[in-house]
Amino acid sequence: MWRDEAGLTLQKLGERAGVSASTIHKIENLQTVPTIAVLLKVSNGLNRRPSELLEEVDGDQYAAVMRRDERPRISLSPYVKLEHLVAMIPHSEIDVWRGWLAPGRGAGRPGKDPWKFRGEWVLFVEEGCLEADIAGEKYTLEVGDSIHFDTDHPHRLIAARDAPARVIVISHMKEQQHLRDEMVSRAVPWTGEESELDTDASGAVGTAAS
Repeated sequence: MWRDEAGLTLQKLGERAGVSASTIHKIENLQTVPTIAVLLKVSNGLNRRPSELLEEVDGDQYAAVMRRDERPRISLSPYVKLEHLVAMIPHSEIDVWRGWLAPGRGAGRPGKDPWKFRGEWVLFVEEGCLEADIAGEKYTLEVGDSIHFDTDHPHRLIAARDAPARVIVISHMKEQQHLRDEMVSRAVPWTGEESELDTDASGAVGTAAS
C-alpha cells in the first residue's frame, strides 16, 4: 500500500491531503469510490498521479452514485470551467462533464493546434452556440443540438456569437486517461457561478483549454 510505503498514518495522510482519515480508510477498504476532487487531494498527498490511484481503487465496484451537491467543479482557466457529473467505477471508459465556455473560447482555439486523441465524444448544447470544426468540416450547434464524433481527427470546439456556451460532454475515453490527468493537474477548485467566466476573449489561456 502506498501509504504504508510512505510511512504515513491515516491521520498524517489526511492532514497532507486535506481529507478526513475516515474517508481514506473507506477508500483503502473499497467501501467507497472517491470523487475526482477527493482523488486529486489524496493523490497529491501521496505524490502520485490520479490515474495510478484509480487503478488501486478496484474491487467489485459495479455502480457509483454522485449526488447533486457532490459534483466537483474545476476551473481550467478564467474562460473554461467544468463540472464533473458522474462518479467513476473501476476500469470505466465513459466520463461525463458539463462545461462553461467564455465567448470565443474552447478546445483548439484558432491560432492553437487542434485537439486530436483516441476516443469518441458526444456534445449536447444546453445554452449558447457552439462552432465545431471536425476534420475540416464546420458545424454550428444551437441549443438542443448534439454532435457525435471521432476524436482521432483534428477538432476545434468554440463558443460562438460573442456569448458564453454551456455544453454537456460525454466521453468514451479509450486512451484519454492522460488527457484527463493533464486537465485535472492544471485545474483549480471552483465554487462560484458560471457567470464568473472572464468574457474578455483577448487574454491568454493555458494549453489544456485554449
